[in-house]
Amino acid sequence: MSTDSPEENPKPNNSEFELQSPEVAPYWLSALVQSADDAIISKTLEGIITSWNAGATRIFGYTADEAIGKSVMMLIPADHADEEPGILGKIRAGHRVEHYETIRVRKDGSLVEISLTVSPIRDATDKVIGASKIARDIGERKRNEKILREQAEIIETVNVIGLTLAAELDLQKLVQAVTDAATDICGARFGSFFYNVLNEHGESYMLYGLSGAPREMFSHFPMPRNTDLFGVTFAGEGTVLLADVREDPRYGKNSPYYGMPAGHLPVVSYLAVPVVSRSGEVYGGLFFGHPEENMFTERGARIIEGLAAQSAIAMDNARLYEAAKKATAQAEQAVLRAEQSSRIKEEFLATISHELRTPLNAILGWTRMLRAGKMGTADADKALETIERNARAQSKLIDDLLDVSRIITGKLRMDVRPTDPTSFTDAAIEAIQPAAIAKGISIRKIIDTGAVSVPGDPVRLQQVVWNLLSNAVKFTPRGGRVEVRVERINSHIEILVKDSGHGISSDFLPHVFDRFRQADQTSTRQHGGMGLGLAIVRHLVELHGGTVSALSEGENRGSTFIVRLPVSPVYHADDSQDRVHPTAEELLVSSDCVDRLDGINILVVDDELDTRELLKAGLQDCGAKVEIASSANEALEQVNGRIFNVLISDIGMPTHDGYDLIRRLRGLPDEDARRIPAIALTAYARAEDRMKALRSGYQMHVPKPVELNELVTVILSLVGRQSK
Repeated sequence: MSTDSPEENPKPNNSEFELQSPEVAPYWLSALVQSADDAIISKTLEGIITSWNAGATRIFGYTADEAIGKSVMMLIPADHADEEPGILGKIRAGHRVEHYETIRVRKDGSLVEISLTVSPIRDATDKVIGASKIARDIGERKRNEKILREQAEIIETVNVIGLTLAAELDLQKLVQAVTDAATDICGARFGSFFYNVLNEHGESYMLYGLSGAPREMFSHFPMPRNTDLFGVTFAGEGTVLLADVREDPRYGKNSPYYGMPAGHLPVVSYLAVPVVSRSGEVYGGLFFGHPEENMFTERGARIIEGLAAQSAIAMDNARLYEAAKKATAQAEQAVLRAEQSSRIKEEFLATISHELRTPLNAILGWTRMLRAGKMGTADADKALETIERNARAQSKLIDDLLDVSRIITGKLRMDVRPTDPTSFTDAAIEAIQPAAIAKGISIRKIIDTGAVSVPGDPVRLQQVVWNLLSNAVKFTPRGGRVEVRVERINSHIEILVKDSGHGISSDFLPHVFDRFRQADQTSTRQHGGMGLGLAIVRHLVELHGGTVSALSEGENRGSTFIVRLPVSPVYHADDSQDRVHPTAEELLVSSDCVDRLDGINILVVDDELDTRELLKAGLQDCGAKVEIASSANEALEQVNGRIFNVLISDIGMPTHDGYDLIRRLRGLPDEDARRIPAIALTAYARAEDRMKALRSGYQMHVPKPVELNELVTVILSLVGRQSK
């Protein structure tokens, strides 16, 4: 190769070269040449080798010391000696020789197939002074090409036969067709297919196909056994190709025949190919024989292997065809199950419609009577009590539906902390007590846990116990009993709720925690509800790492529900701390203001007149000064030039919704208006709704319905935060 310095040669137009300084480039190029897999050689115009890289040593066997200074003719076989003068002639003329495939000889005398690219080497005056040669070993590529050609021929032959196999679903006909075709392809005198039908010893096989001889010839011979010779095929261990089976060490080693049985067809040349399914199951083997030696070739064996693979696929299809009949019956069963599931969902939707409309009927009916103004004080109080009770019932139904939705979508949020089981159990009992007293049902409580806690959300755990108690009270007749037992069992807390109610039938007991399932879903059922309570219990308990089970000896024999929750490290409860769980009285709606809003100016925005008036009346009772607006535009007009301490806005409003309102408010030029603390009071109560409201510019998101005291607390929190 040329050793001219980089300053004397034009600088290569290559970014990698440009990054190198003139002093570094020669070393970089040298390392590149030495690390190449190809042979990179330079020579004079007389064919004398002037450079030799490691790749040349790997391909030709000569070291650099052995090659440099020698004629390149030492690499050229005698029958290719005329190639070098022609190549040098082209180089002298300034031409390049590209991808010239030829034969060269190694140091050990072996031949190697190579591809040559030869380029002229020029000096600073552009005169050709030598040649650089890149030689690549293409021997393996040539071998692979030959193998691929052979494989293509095999595949083509097998595919032609495969067309017949693909159309055949009868297993007996299929196996016979394979045996006949394979016998003809490999030139056997006779062929056979033995199907694996193993006995308890794994040594029995069944003749399924025979070609080249009448079947009766094998009728008095025993089936092949797991002998040294046959066993490898029946085990799927590969093809056996023998020029003379009698010379194989595995032949004649097994009793009682020690060779061919008397009267057997003469076998000298022997070929056996296993038939293996795509799943790896060995279906059997194709066996071929010929009375003369060396009749089967490697090529023939490869073709039979391809045919065996095709026949395995065809046998798979035949099996699938047989299995299709069974699958059809199973599909019919699946359709029946789907229809049952659809019916259950339709019944559930009908139940939802009924349960949601029932309290609405009472609410609307009593509201109309109150509006008529013909009721006395006592009747009006009764009407309001009925409206409130039904509103609470409907709110509970909606909460259950939302809980199920959050559980299904994985969006149920929990505030997990060490929790005293006594605390949330007492709170649930206290909350259900009024309903139990109204039915004359006694609730007996037994708590024996000691100082222990469970990791969980106290509100959700209270919901679990309340749902179980509510279910017990609902299905227990007047004068019945409900027992609540909480005790520690090893590393778990066990909460047992047992009632003397209607019980659960054995047919329905496995489905008692399923969604959309109720024991009685008819229009004449005695008990209301949507049947979601126990499904919610199961999901909440599982989210806490626990289990819940149901027991019943049958209808009218009561029910028992057992919740098991893992115990967290022991802690000592501090009775001086505030109660985490509200009492029954605290759970009730209160119209009295616990806190005051004196001196606070509030703007309420809602397109519903009833909601505006209700909020205005309630907040004014707590001392606030309240202005109302029915739309986003009206609210922005009122904000202009006036000072409000808090904005309370609905989200779902026509033309411009609450999101649009807060964005426009935050973009006003008036700094005081831009900074008004804002509360989104909305029926859009999902977690994503809360995030959207906060991202839009609201400081708080409060779902409807809301208790007045809760709203007052939120307002005071915002005003206090703003004042800081």
